Amino acid sequence: MLGAALTTIAATTPQPLYQATGWKAETNLGVYSLAPDPYQIVFADTTTRDQLTPYLKMPALQVTRQVGVTLTVANQIDTTPIGTCPDRHQIVVHLAYRPTGKPGMSIAYPCHAIADGSAWGGHMVIDTEYWTTTSWFSSDAGVNEARRRDTVTHELGHILGLAHPNQDLNGDGTVADGECVHTATGLRPVMCGPNRGNPVQVSAGTGRTAVSGMEAGRFSTEYDLPGLRQLLANYTLRQN
Repeated sequence: MLGAALTTIAATTPQPLYQATGWKAETNLGVYSLAPDPYQIVFADTTTRDQLTPYLKMPALQVTRQVGVTLTVANQIDTTPIGTCPDRHQIVVHLAYRPTGKPGMSIAYPCHAIADGSAWGGHMVIDTEYWTTTSWFSSDAGVNEARRRDTVTHELGHILGLAHPNQDLNGDGTVADGECVHTATGLRPVMCGPNRGNPVQVSAGTGRTAVSGMEAGRFSTEYDLPGLRQLLANYTLRQN
């Protein structure tokens, strides 16, 4: 568990910055910064609340303690429809079968404040197949749970203003799935697309390699958290 005290926030740049090693801002969707005011995670219905609350508590705690923006997981039901931005700083979580129309794909719909380009909130929709289809990710229960946690945190990161940090690392002219920087141990940003950079495998026996149980569902210390801290700094830097 994280300690009780706030983690010291690392120094950020003197000018707004929208990408760096292992992270990128969702500027193509109008999000340039993260507001310092509190944000709240709410749910489209009680089923979603009961199922996904445990998956959201750790990344919300990270944002609160390690970024410096209070992010609360509430019990509240919010029926704002997808396609309409909810109240300011509300993040509405949904469960749906194939919300993009493609197998295994979840999606986020970030909203932004028109006046200053900060993360407003929005909707995140998690595919129910991860739970309802036997061994969706692999035949290993631990891998499956790690991937579910990574996916939920990944979509939350989009709402807070982070984009996929994939880049053409091998110089072949194509930015591929999973093509992201990583630590010496192979840990990629949770925002690496898709799902921490590991494409879904549904063929029998293929599966996926689980990240450390301690890292599953967490914003990475090396990449995602510095990006969120910079987005927070951008809020003030962009006012000056």
